[in-house]
Formats: sequence, structure tokens, C-alpha cells
Amino acid sequence: MRLLASRGLVVPDPQHAERVLRAVGYYRLSGYWYPYRQPSPTGVGRADEFVSGASLDQIIGLYDFDRRLKLHLLDALERIEIAARVQVGHVLGRRGAYAHLDPVNLDARFDQPLTSGKPSRYQEWLRRMHDAQQRSREDFVEHFRSKYDGRLPAWVVTEILDFGGVSTLYSGLKSRDRDEIAAGFGALDVRGRGNGAVLTNWLRVINYLRNTCAHHSRLWNRNMDVQLATAHLRSIGPLAHLRTGPTAQVSRVFGPLCLMLFLLAEVVDDDAWEGWRDDLVALLTTALPPTGRTLAEMGFPQGWRTSSLWR
Repeated sequence: MRLLASRGLVVPDPQHAERVLRAVGYYRLSGYWYPYRQPSPTGVGRADEFVSGASLDQIIGLYDFDRRLKLHLLDALERIEIAARVQVGHVLGRRGAYAHLDPVNLDARFDQPLTSGKPSRYQEWLRRMHDAQQRSREDFVEHFRSKYDGRLPAWVVTEILDFGGVSTLYSGLKSRDRDEIAAGFGALDVRGRGNGAVLTNWLRVINYLRNTCAHHSRLWNRNMDVQLATAHLRSIGPLAHLRTGPTAQVSRVFGPLCLMLFLLAEVVDDDAWEGWRDDLVALLTTALPPTGRTLAEMGFPQGWRTSSLWR
């Protein structure tokens, strides 16, 4: 802590600061104090010294804001994830209880090796599925092991996979099945029909966001490694503004938050999501300003509250 103070960081309560560092860790907290450091004289990165007036209380506040934001998002991500699991299991299960075990029920490209000698995406998915089944100690899995031959129906498999596995399975469905599910999530093409390619991208974005939150990684100004593909958003009115705005809207968390609000309105059959949205807006507009940081650093454009998603 003395090192940070020597670099110009205001430390109002050194004892509290030491407790925070022991609980959170120097390395983790350093990701939150990085934007409070002075720009490097070279023009690349940041110098060791902090900007004038930067306080550890601001940094702790930013860390707490990010923690609360991730917990809030997980509540809604769970609703979206379960809806996706149910629909993938239901639509694929109509082709047969064990349709996922026969590639004839899936897109032919799913079972094509990407490179010579390498397993196909389907074979790799099967391995992950079998591993998940072996690890599972759920009562319903034990029931299928003891009463049947151990094979799990498609609608059971989608319950034991991680969400990445469910997303991969969705991307390997036949085009007609992907489009049907996509329509239920509001992922439409210009003709108003379900667009499986769009929902494939959306599920990858949701999975990336979910993993970031669940693994307690920094989210507030994160550069998203998996981003919304904007090319097909013209036909999806509430998300169309993301096509023409600054790239930060989709490279930061603003774009995924817009997607979450859209999906909640599509798949949650009650008004609870509106209360969740209002709580999110309150968190963004009251907890972040005291830290000295801005919503622009999260990709939020000016006038974001005028969008139908946010009001």
C-alpha cells in the first residue's frame, strides 16, 4: 500500500486498504486502478503514477460496482440460458429421443472434420457430452443409468451440458431446426423468418458474458472477445441502432446488455424483466458516477436512455 501511496494514490484509511487487498488481491484490484493512472509519456499505455486526486475509495467503489453488476446480470442470464436449453432439447427431441447420437439428425457440416486427421465438431461435442454424463451425480442421470442402457434423451442431455455445450449443439442442428428456435427468440431475417445464424452468434455472446460473470472476471470496461455480429440486425428493430453506432457499442458491454434486454422481452413470459431492467439502470446511473468513471467506457453512447430497450 505504501508503494501505491508513493505513486500519488490517495489512501484515506490504510488499515481498510490492507483488508481490501488481502480479500481481493493486488493483481485483481490492479485491473480496476489501471484507468486512474496517468497516461504514459510515450503515448502507449499508462505510467506508474496516478492522476491527481485518484483515491483508493474510488477504485474500491469501481470494483464493488462491477461485482454488483455481474451478480445482477447472472439473474437474467439464467432465464435466457434455461429457455435456450429447453428449446434445443425440445426441437431436437422431436426427431427422436436419441437424435443427438445420430449425425443424420444434424447438419452435415457439423460432422465434417475441420482438418485432416482431426475430429469433427460433432465428435468433439460427443466427447464433451459423454464426459458431462460420467461426471454427473444428478438423480435423473442415475435413474437412466440403472433403468435403461445409460443413454440420455436429448431433452436430458441439454440439462447436464454446460451452456457452451448447448450452444455448440444448437449450431450443429439442421438449418430448419435452428431457424425454428431462432424465431422464438426474435432472431429474424428481413422476411420475418427465424435466422439460425443470428441466434448462433447471440448464444455465443451470451455464453461469453455468462462465463465472464460466473468466473468473476472484470466486466465494466472489458473488450469483449466474442462480439455481436451486426450485419443481420437491420431487420431487428430494437437492436438495429447497434449497426451504425461506434464500434465500442459492441466491443464493450453495452451491446451484450442491449441483447439481454431484447431476449428477456422475447422469452420471459411476465413483466419481471422490466423490474430487472429498472434495477440495472439504477445501478448504472447511481453506483458508477461516484467512482469518477463513465458509461462511455462501457460503450454506452449519448442518448442511450431514449432507446426502447432502456425505457
